Parts: sequence; structure tokens; C-alpha cells
Amino acid sequence: MRSVQSLFLVFFIIIYLIINFGTYISLLKLFKGQAKRYFKYFFITYSLLLILAFTYFYIYPNKPREASNYGFYFYFNAILFIDFFVKLPLFITGIIALFFKKKQIIKFSSLIIAAGVGFSMVYGLTVGNKSLKISHIELDFPDLPEGFNNYKIAQISDIHLGSFKKSNPLLKKVANEVKNIAPDLILFTGDLVNNFAYEIDGWEPVFNEITSNIQCYSILGNHDYGDYTRWNSENKKVENLKQVIDSHSKLGFHILRNQNVTLKSGNDSIFLIGVENWGHAPFPQYADLNKALENVPETGFKVLMSHDPAHWESRISGQREDIALTLSGHTHGLQMGFKPAGIPFSLSYLTRINWGGLYTDGKTFLYVNTGLGTVGIPWRIDMPAELTVITLKRSKIDGE
Repeated sequence: MRSVQSLFLVFFIIIYLIINFGTYISLLKLFKGQAKRYFKYFFITYSLLLILAFTYFYIYPNKPREASNYGFYFYFNAILFIDFFVKLPLFITGIIALFFKKKQIIKFSSLIIAAGVGFSMVYGLTVGNKSLKISHIELDFPDLPEGFNNYKIAQISDIHLGSFKKSNPLLKKVANEVKNIAPDLILFTGDLVNNFAYEIDGWEPVFNEITSNIQCYSILGNHDYGDYTRWNSENKKVENLKQVIDSHSKLGFHILRNQNVTLKSGNDSIFLIGVENWGHAPFPQYADLNKALENVPETGFKVLMSHDPAHWESRISGQREDIALTLSGHTHGLQMGFKPAGIPFSLSYLTRINWGGLYTDGKTFLYVNTGLGTVGIPWRIDMPAELTVITLKRSKIDGE
């Protein structure tokens, strides 16, 4: 695995150097005289510093899996990605310009594109990651017990507390919206932390504003197990996981680990099932759906919490129509979206079809929440944090 990672890092540096050189040649022709000399010094010095910083953080002496201070990595990643994607159109248009006479028009067009890309990324880093989208969904079910007609479920997911600054107002916004919505149930579909239990310290008051006086249930996400860092011993990893699990109750959630609970409304009941994380390799596959469904009647109305939508794709869709609704997260919508012809789209689609929003297969539904927090890079570009409000409706049956 480490050899694969090393090859990837070397490959990235080679690609970056090629794009960097192409951008340098392309921009150099825009300057003359003294300005040209200053540009050379600046560009070369800046590029060397960026490569040295990349080497320092990712190759030697640091390793991302050994990091506990995410801030340095997240903001360096942001600088690196902005630099890369701003230079990419300059590089591409520089190549295109080789085959056309009106080179200046092409080059100035590339500058406009690069400026637009850079502005979008900076906006996502400074403003977009603090925005909150409320998604209201109504779902009709003919077998929903009458007592649960108009039952409101608020779903949140992928908080990643280690990526939040203590002053971040986003969770305060969530608390205010929850008060206004007054849901019957709050479900949190995993990834409370990036890796470490200490990330939760100090957040109890904010969460208590969200979870007080409401039934709240949660599950674990792939990041909660501490699989993405190196531990000095297996015991420390186990203890960290125990602390993360215990923290759910301190924050107001009842955690379900391959378990189920009966929800009551009047004389009627539905069943909430929560499984541990299950994803396509290399993500862990800890879910045990059969265990989670123990003592749940086959005809009972079931809502499943499963962090990774891959679980629905592989184990529910086309196989378990008795599970009416599955709620997932995990994808973040790649924290970057587009709306061609007004239709939301994310590059997540290149790796998974079910990346965000509502999906259906026969009688069963999947909703993928694109999360509240960030991971890798602390931005959200046209992919704001999401609070989902799902209202269950009982479809009218002939004769009613």
C-alpha cells in the first residue's frame, strides 16, 4: 500500500511540474521588460515553495496518516488545489494556442476562466462552507401506519468535528432550523469525527441545543473507527473508538450498532434500524443487517440508517423491498457541485451513481445527505451543508 501511495505522490508531482511549466511559458509571454523578470522570480520562487511544502507534508518528514492537526493539511490542500485548477486552463489553452494564429485572444480567455475558477474556490473556502441548505422531502407509503402520517424526520450527516473551528456558526444554524422545523425524530448518519475522540471536546452545549427534547438516534461512519491514522497500539485505537461511541450519548444521540428500536406514535409502531459502516473496498464492512433486523416483524415498516449508500446499492436495492427507506451520507457530494441546465451534478457521479438526494428502486427509497462538515479540503463549492427534512405520508388506499 505504501508503495502505491509513493507512486501516486511521484505521479502527482510529475503532472504538477508539467502543468506548472506550461503555465509558466503561457504567462511569460504576457509580460515585457522589467515586469517579465519580476514575474520569473515570483513564479519560480512560489512554485518551489509549494513543492517543498508538499514534500514536507506528504513525503518527509510528515505523513498524513500520522497527522492530528488537520488545519495545516486542510488549508494547504486548499492552496494546492486552487493553484492546480487555476493553472490547468492556462496550461490547456497554452497548448491550444500553439495551433491557432490569434493566440492573444485564447490566452486572455484562459485568464478569465482561471480567474473564475479561482474565485469559485476561494468563495467555497470562505463562504460556501458556512452555508446551509434545507431539503424538504415528502414520501408516500401505502403501508405506513396511520399514526405516522405527517411524521417528520430530520437527517444530518458527516459532521467531521475535527474540520470545524470552534467559532464555526454552521451547527448553530442547524440548531435554529431544528427549532423552527420541530421534527418528531432526528437521525445522524455517521462520521462524527475525522479520527479522534478529542475532536468532540467542547461541542456538547451546541449539540444539546439540537438534540434536546427530541428523539435522536445515530450510527457510526467510516471515519469514526479511527482507521485513517496510525496508532501506537491496537489498545489505543480501541479506546478511542469507545470514547467516540460514548460521546454520542453525551451529545444527545442513542447510537445503534447493528441494532433496531421501535418508534411509537399513538398506538402505532415503526422500526428504526441502524447498521455499522459498510462500503465497497477499501472501506470497512462492519454492517450486519441480519443481526440489526432481529425481532423486527417482516411486515413492519422499516427505516434503515446506513452511512455509505454503497450498502443500499449492494444489499438493499432489488433485494429488500421490506425496507421502506434508507438514509445515508458519506459522499459529501464531493463538496463540489454544478448545475448544468439547472440539474444538480457532482463529480461524485464518476465513482457512484447515488451521490446525493433521493433515489428509488421499486418500493424502497434511498436518501443521500451530502453532510454538514468537510474533509480533505475545508470548502463547499455549490454543494452547501445539508439538513434534510423527510415527511412520511400515508398513501390513500382504495376504500379509505
